[in-house]
Amino acid sequence: MQTNTTSNWKRISADEAAHMLEETRNTGELAVFDSRDMASYEESHVRGADHLSEYSFGEIIRALPKSTPVMIYCYHGNASQIYAQMFTDFRYREVYSVDGGYEALAEAYHLHAKH
Repeated sequence: MQTNTTSNWKRISADEAAHMLEETRNTGELAVFDSRDMASYEESHVRGADHLSEYSFGEIIRALPKSTPVMIYCYHGNASQIYAQMFTDFRYREVYSVDGGYEALAEAYHLHAKH
């Protein structure tokens, strides 16, 4: 896990993210967001993930308690870092950006689900 030096959000590997998803899948204790375009999200996304865009961000932060841990993934792990910083700017205390993006996360999650 790598902490960004300018904020409180953390970059995590797809394997770490898959482990977190597995640990919290039935509790609702982790808010998961897919920041890819809507067509990609509708085609396939991690179970339980909500779509995140610049248009939905305001609505999400109004509804989501700041104590809720947040995980964000995108295509490769770059755009999710921007959203992670945005959540941190709005004082979310536990925010994660998934390195490697959706494909890496989906593969890691699939492997975790088999064990």
